[in-house]
Amino acid sequence: MRSFAAVLGALLLVFGCARGFAETFLITSDLHLTEDSAAHEAALEALRSASEGADAVILLGDSVNNARPEEHARVTAFLASLDAPCYVIPGNHDVTTDISAFTELYADFGWNDAFSRDGGSASCAVITAGGACLLLLDTNDVTGGVAPLGGISEATCAWVSETLAALPEGTPVIACGHHPLLPAERQARTPGAQALVAALQGVKLYLCGHDHGFATVRARGLQQITTGQPHAYPGWAGLLEVDPDGFHWRVVPLYDDETQQAMRAETLTLADSMARGTLKGTPFEDDEEAIRWFTEAFDAAMSSRLDEETCRAMLDRPAAQKWRMVETKTVVKSWILGLLEGCPQDVRQIDIE
Repeated sequence: MRSFAAVLGALLLVFGCARGFAETFLITSDLHLTEDSAAHEAALEALRSASEGADAVILLGDSVNNARPEEHARVTAFLASLDAPCYVIPGNHDVTTDISAFTELYADFGWNDAFSRDGGSASCAVITAGGACLLLLDTNDVTGGVAPLGGISEATCAWVSETLAALPEGTPVIACGHHPLLPAERQARTPGAQALVAALQGVKLYLCGHDHGFATVRARGLQQITTGQPHAYPGWAGLLEVDPDGFHWRVVPLYDDETQQAMRAETLTLADSMARGTLKGTPFEDDEEAIRWFTEAFDAAMSSRLDEETCRAMLDRPAAQKWRMVETKTVVKSWILGLLEGCPQDVRQIDIE
């Protein structure tokens, strides 16, 4: 009997990896669809248009908002209507403790095509038409109940290591998960994140969502790229090209300038509301300087303008010290300060050899 690695090698040759075939993937995340949300129709149509030039589409989790069957039905109907193959991974809004419910719902979007599946989660691995390996990871450890911060079990990490070890040398691997692993935005708090990073040794690219904004960081040889929501400012999606020279990432606008500006105005209103809500009950709840500081940082984060100089300047402002003094330990406070301290790279265009 031929070994698993030998069979995989033959499969990759058939799919064109050895011929230097190039593939393009449209990447998005966090649709948060409900069964009746008309507000998302424009985003779905924008994604449909953007997908026309792609070889495949990847959704990085939280495709729905409440894990209801009606919501999932709306997502799967949309995906089935696209011309390109689609691959879907679960986010914390997509799943309950019943793993099989997700794999059954999205069987035609990765699970059925997998050459390897993790027995304890919805993680699986697929060989694409161009010979790349998509490592579609379930970063929701449901053994203790699904938590917003996610979690990766030891068994899943072991499955990742075994799957990667079986791949023929030189196979391009795209790891995909919902939750960020690297500490650019203090996401190292995700249980099992560091163990998964270790299991991904040799993998160059990890795509994720969850944070509803665009960011990228590189650590331990791994480039992590976080994507944002297609229905929120700045209205981007990711376009990833895989060819013999490596991975080529860039963001593409989904809307015209007028629509993007309207989305930005909504984002600024949201940021103002988030700041006031977080500061309520603190000595700074009516501090307009502190509120304005958060709004400016949020705006810069969403539009990928947090370079080293900008981050340093924001952290040096008196308002940053006020936010550090806020005793309430909220996700909002942790996220914005961690983001500035991590100083993510510009996500708009990245080449990885």
